[in-house]
Amino acid sequence: MTNDMLRNMYKGRPPPLPPHLDDNDDDDSTETNDTFDSLSSSFLNPSPAVHPSKLKQTGGRSGGGPYSGASNRYAALEWNGFFQEKRSVTVPGNEAEGEADITFNVYETKGKAGAPVFVMHHGAGLAALSFALTAREINKLVGDGAGLLSFDARGHGETTSGDEHNLSLDRLAKDLENVIFAVYGQHLPDIILVGHSMGGAVVSEAASRGTIPNLIGVAVLDIVEGVAIETLTYLNGWIERRPVNFRSLDKVIQWRFVNVYSFEMSNPCYGWRTDLAASEQYWKGWFTGLTEKFLSCKAGKLLVLAGTDRLDKDMTIAQMQGKFQMLVFPNSGHCVQEDDPERMARELVAFWKRNERLILPPKPHSFHA
Repeated sequence: MTNDMLRNMYKGRPPPLPPHLDDNDDDDSTETNDTFDSLSSSFLNPSPAVHPSKLKQTGGRSGGGPYSGASNRYAALEWNGFFQEKRSVTVPGNEAEGEADITFNVYETKGKAGAPVFVMHHGAGLAALSFALTAREINKLVGDGAGLLSFDARGHGETTSGDEHNLSLDRLAKDLENVIFAVYGQHLPDIILVGHSMGGAVVSEAASRGTIPNLIGVAVLDIVEGVAIETLTYLNGWIERRPVNFRSLDKVIQWRFVNVYSFEMSNPCYGWRTDLAASEQYWKGWFTGLTEKFLSCKAGKLLVLAGTDRLDKDMTIAQMQGKFQMLVFPNSGHCVQEDDPERMARELVAFWKRNERLILPPKPHSFHA
């Protein structure tokens, strides 16, 4: 997709419900009084990359396809099919600075002693379970050879705080560091940070500070400074045009999905958990300086894009100079970790293997006659 096409997505109306999936409704209204928990929305992908009518309908999950029944109705999946543990991790606020306590909703799969950990940070408006499929695929590949951790950021998902609206880059990076130390203590395993969209800016900020020991890799998914800042101009228009809420989970899935199976996992809700419009003051700050921070990381660097056109001039030059590894997922939308979790898992494991620290064997004793 060209940059002009990307900009046009923000100007246009969100995709309507496919008629063949909406036969039982008598109007197009999407308003409801249903309560909601956490709904994934894409920060830079307001329309699906694959239209529902393009997908093969199998009539049931047992057939291997994404649909949960012949009537094309969907059911949300449980988190425990993807992570071993779900728990709350409370980080006390700094009273001197007027910070409120925050309780993070954390999903974790533990590795064996000494195993590295993939720490995953979702994008704006998304939630921890947007990494559910990729996490499960990594676990299939390496078992307990690596740990997995994904958490709902401040103001997202099931994380709760008295200061939900502070989504500044500095605050989010501190939150990431706090979660890592709260879960693993002062003796950290090797860490691979993986950030999608806004999360890519957060992991780059945290990594550039040099405050996370044993950091061996930073992977940024489908976000580049120049293109991100350029498209912010159009984001408000898309937010204003999208449905405010939905009558049922079926309608959420019908309205916006690429990989239906992934969407069922990461969207157990009926409305928007995060008020993206209220965070507008932070948008530019998320991405300003992203290139410099990413390139300055003292660890292996991986950039995954849904298309080469999303690479700006500075990153193109850096890529030609071999300063980071770049991969393109041409058949994915913005949520690359949801659209192609099998390949994403393989590439992240390969990235870890290329950057893992070598443990040299002890030197043999010298023998003297």
